[in-house]
Amino acid sequence: MKRSLLLATAFEIVTALPSLDFGTIELVNVTEPGIEHEDLLPRAQGPWNGPVMDISFPDPTLLIDGDVWWAYATSSDNNGHIPLAVSDDGDQWTWTKVDAMPEVGPWIDPKDKGIWAPSVFKNDDGKYVMYFSGKRAGARRCAGVATADNAQGPFKVTDQPFICDDAGGGVIDPVQFDDGKYRWVIWKVDGNALGGKTTCTGSSTGDTYNPTPIRIQKVSRNGLTLQGSPKTILNHNGAADDGLIEGPAMWKRKPGSYVLFFSTHCYNSDEYDIQYAWGTAPDAEFGHRKTLATSGPNQPIYGPGHMDIASDGTTIAFHGRDKPGNPRDTKRRMYIGKIRFPAGDYSDGIQVIDYQG
Repeated sequence: MKRSLLLATAFEIVTALPSLDFGTIELVNVTEPGIEHEDLLPRAQGPWNGPVMDISFPDPTLLIDGDVWWAYATSSDNNGHIPLAVSDDGDQWTWTKVDAMPEVGPWIDPKDKGIWAPSVFKNDDGKYVMYFSGKRAGARRCAGVATADNAQGPFKVTDQPFICDDAGGGVIDPVQFDDGKYRWVIWKVDGNALGGKTTCTGSSTGDTYNPTPIRIQKVSRNGLTLQGSPKTILNHNGAADDGLIEGPAMWKRKPGSYVLFFSTHCYNSDEYDIQYAWGTAPDAEFGHRKTLATSGPNQPIYGPGHMDIASDGTTIAFHGRDKPGNPRDTKRRMYIGKIRFPAGDYSDGIQVIDYQG
């Protein structure tokens, strides 16, 4: 196996944000898949474990609850609103065949009960809280909230949506972030759903790219009440992103140094990827974007994206396809990876590792 390493030096970026820590983030877990190959294309080892289950499990999110690991995903072909998987080590996973949200809320369109991109956490009161995206009848998608007494549910949806933005195109991909003092909710305004120049709606319908900002807002420690006002922390880079960023996840590197992970391009394209950017606070403007994972012509994974980072600060989950071009017989399966942050202070750029078989 050959590995090509592309190192982005800090010369081009330290002048803008000199206080940031530009240490190298590495993908370090090199293992074989956790399932039989079956219909999967032959693949080389890479900085991931997986796919870990032979089912569609898009937009995965992780929850470590004591000694048990849980993973939740977007509605797909698994006969449920929220597919649920379990693990005792974070590497080997089993689909439970349990729907973590057997009943959707009263505000969700009964003709479109697809629930997207759940994010689950345990609040200070010991309650399990899920943020998710659901569609209102005759309107755009909103962020919703559901609660449960157990990690596996059943999660009960609140009577009203949490965050809506019909004018902006809707709200998707809500996730929680706890900086140790404040709790936050982060989401994407789904501007590409309105069309515009992006091809993510099938074909361009305008001359400009609609904004798809990543926004953040404080919430109460129980995660159920919004506080203050939302702030935009990142937006797309036009044609370079096909007018789209989504799938945010945040990690506190250290006080004054935060990492925002996200995906760009269309979810069903081979250009879909995982990137990250740096900021000095959860609600600061994030910049100095670099790529963490991307598909390649000889790579055994295509369209890796919508990453989540577990509370251990090391384990990540994301979905990817085993075949290029998004054919009908492919699935967005879950992969598990390990990332390593450097010790101490660094200003030598971010290392991009492109693994090819």
